[in-house]
Amino acid sequence: MEATLINVFIVPADKEEEFLTNWHRTSEIYRDGGGLIEAHLHRNTGVGNGTFSFVNIARWVSAEAWRTAHVAYVPGEYSVEGVKGHPSIFENVADIYSTVLPATQDRTHWLAAGGGVFDVD
Repeated sequence: MEATLINVFIVPADKEEEFLTNWHRTSEIYRDGGGLIEAHLHRNTGVGNGTFSFVNIARWVSAEAWRTAHVAYVPGEYSVEGVKGHPSIFENVADIYSTVLPATQDRTHWLAAGGGVFDVD
């Protein structure tokens, strides 16, 4: 069964570039390993709670695939001084979509269109 990873990060402001470099490297390794379906990294805008600097939301083929990948390769971003990650696997229990705004993409899952290291061929 597919698994959703949600990982919130505390990242010191002066370590953001190093964190991002390592996150991209880790994501490429996991993507090429076959278990990662998609990943999306979000930066805190400063509106609301500022505890976490970044949130990574990723779909994996299974929780076991995520565990296996993390045993084989420890995410490089965890080696950045001051970075604290809090990963957990979640299962979907509800979906809510706007009835006012037009649907601009398939709502069967949240695959985002666009660039980055997760382009779909």
